[in-house]
Amino acid sequence: MPHQLASEALDFSRLIRAGETVGWAEATAEPVFLVRLLDAQAARCAPFRVFFPLTFSDALGAHPGVTVTALGGASAGRRFFAEGGGNVIPSNISDVPALIASGRIPVDIVLLQVSGPDVGGRYNAGLGIEHLGAAIERSRLVVAQLNPELPWTHGDTTVAAEAIGLLVPAPEPPIELPARPPSSTDRAIAEHVARLIPDRATLELGLGAIPEAVAGALGGKRGLGVHSGAIGNGIAGLMDAGIVDNTHKEIDAGFTVGTMLMGTRRLYRFAHRNPALQLRATSYTHDALVLGNFRRFIAVNGALEVDLTGQVNAETAAGRHIGLVGGQMDFVRAANRSPEGRSIIALQSTNRDRSRSRIVPRLSDGVVTTPRAEADAIVTEHGIAELRGLTLAERARALIEIADPAFRAELARASEWLV
Repeated sequence: MPHQLASEALDFSRLIRAGETVGWAEATAEPVFLVRLLDAQAARCAPFRVFFPLTFSDALGAHPGVTVTALGGASAGRRFFAEGGGNVIPSNISDVPALIASGRIPVDIVLLQVSGPDVGGRYNAGLGIEHLGAAIERSRLVVAQLNPELPWTHGDTTVAAEAIGLLVPAPEPPIELPARPPSSTDRAIAEHVARLIPDRATLELGLGAIPEAVAGALGGKRGLGVHSGAIGNGIAGLMDAGIVDNTHKEIDAGFTVGTMLMGTRRLYRFAHRNPALQLRATSYTHDALVLGNFRRFIAVNGALEVDLTGQVNAETAAGRHIGLVGGQMDFVRAANRSPEGRSIIALQSTNRDRSRSRIVPRLSDGVVTTPRAEADAIVTEHGIAELRGLTLAERARALIEIADPAFRAELARASEWLV
């Protein structure tokens, strides 16, 4: 059984050894209470390293003796990489559990939050499990925040009592991630994307306002399934409406499968003890052999910019790391290899103030998240560019047609194939 102690008795300076790495659950599953304690005590600790794939909180500040590593600078994590991305670990999500298990990404102490125990003495990670199984197995110590406000979810989220070293009771509302209301541009993009999604498809939807808008545009579809990384409020709504029933999935029939809940309390209440929703480790959700089972797999992902050859940058803007590789390449390649699949990259055609096109002659930072050989459909509010099988000149013309009209002439002049 884990040793239970009050939060005021938890002293990280006595737990962390010099040079060790503290890793924690990502995104909405982050144990913010424990991270705040770590932040408050960091100055008293021996120099150590931190690893998280993605963070939505500001619980950890900058400290001279703390080196922060992450998969990128998305969301709140960008503050750690404002001066450069030297400590970014570019990696596909599917690779992270194996990198941790092998020690290439070291994790010596794991922080997570759990609810429970149940009648069998087991705990539950609730909001997501992603790489945690590998981290728990590899680490020398697991510190768990006991949080009864978490949903109890099905899948790989069970945590054995013997895996937990220290248990700290700390009820706290979990992180919520409400999507901003979709703009008219988001809705236009979503309508174009919906045209590419057939009935009985298995979907992967990324994170943010556009994927949520896509979910809202699928009301006329039937027999959809979901196998995704993030599960948001929109997917819960589609399940409630019977549009997502998962009955036609080649594997996991009857179940929506993801690795992380990323939404609001409405989603968490929906997921609580709901056997139709399964949270699995990324070694399953993003694995090529697993994804290869789907005949009609539709992947919908985003980008910061797309060049005129179809190359996608989802990681940097103006030299700053504000995104990450995530699961984009895992899902793009699976969709492209699915016999009736589609890989869809959806983005607004300009930045927010419409001063810069996001369809560009060449990627500004030279960062390629998805190569042009994997380009399929690129969607903006102005339409769909179907790129597979096109020459470079044909691709440039197709992409210019879905760029903002104010930038089309400039893009045509800049294209080396159209001059």
